[in-house]
Amino acid sequence: MPRHSEISDDRPATLADVARLVGVSQQTVSRVVNNQGYVAARTRERVLAAVGELNYVPNRLAQGLARQRTQSIGFATNDIALHAPSQLTSGIERAAREAGYSLLVSIVPRYGVGQVTQAVRALRERQVDGVLINASLGETDALEVRRRFADLPCVFLDVPAGTPVNAALLDQEYGAALAAGHLAALGHTRIACIHGPHEAVAEHSRLRGWRSALAARGLSPVAEQEGDWSPASGYRAALSLLADGLPFTALLVGNDQMAVGALRALWERGLNVPGDVSVVGYDDTAESALLIPPLTTVRQDFPMLGQRAFGHLRRLLDQPEWRATTVTRPELIVRASTAPPGTSAQTLRQALRTVQDHLTRWPDG
Repeated sequence: MPRHSEISDDRPATLADVARLVGVSQQTVSRVVNNQGYVAARTRERVLAAVGELNYVPNRLAQGLARQRTQSIGFATNDIALHAPSQLTSGIERAAREAGYSLLVSIVPRYGVGQVTQAVRALRERQVDGVLINASLGETDALEVRRRFADLPCVFLDVPAGTPVNAALLDQEYGAALAAGHLAALGHTRIACIHGPHEAVAEHSRLRGWRSALAARGLSPVAEQEGDWSPASGYRAALSLLADGLPFTALLVGNDQMAVGALRALWERGLNVPGDVSVVGYDDTAESALLIPPLTTVRQDFPMLGQRAFGHLRRLLDQPEWRATTVTRPELIVRASTAPPGTSAQTLRQALRTVQDHLTRWPDG
């Protein structure tokens, strides 16, 4: 059996080199490095030791071509400067890398079938094996995109629940109902809303969740404003709500970034949070726990969703007839930006001490 020294240093080690060093077949080595099929534990250990000794790196491209694949996937998504797309990209990239796939990203600049079509077409031209689509599409539009790319495995991440496509979704309506129910349980009856752009499927679901949870308690929003997900739009929307003169003691906001702008507007108008107005965001961005006061919000595990969506796509690549939609529920994270109406200044000072304690420990805490 050849030793490592008998293998030339001027070329990369091959599968055959590993097999010769261990004294097993190339098929056995392949099963070990691809983690497929049964191999006895002792043999697996010897193969992995040889892989390390020879610094063997599997040729994923060659493997993909043998299966008529490029070992790459595409991700068509909204602006990755936003929290959700950036976190989804992170989760997908990690899962893809661990599975030996590369990730290509194509940005969808605006809402609509045409924009999504352009982004997916650009990815298909790069010969990706399949595509994950994180663009807000109603059922009709999603089915149209699916029809246009019938030859390309696709998984959708932002379509209405019940759309007959392969999808990995978050239950936006449930999360929004948690937020509205929390405020109602605290005793708030005059609740205003700042929702995202009307083109966004997720925001339609959140609005339904807010309104249904309030209606179940005999309530309805006292006023509503629309933003575009950005902090600046949340700031403008909150100022508009205050200028309308309709008093409210609580504010539901469609995402944490708009909530940041709303908090600024309330502060400028001399209103305490939560003493005068309780505020609930959505997403649980990394900064939300460090705001003053820390923001009550709805946590969505976007990296996990990205990994799950990639898992769906891999299964679809191996089983083209497979069909499934999974829906994950978010959770409510209660912090110091919400309290019963008329919360005293003493309670607010305690909330500030809480965040100060947290900052003292951060980042280690």
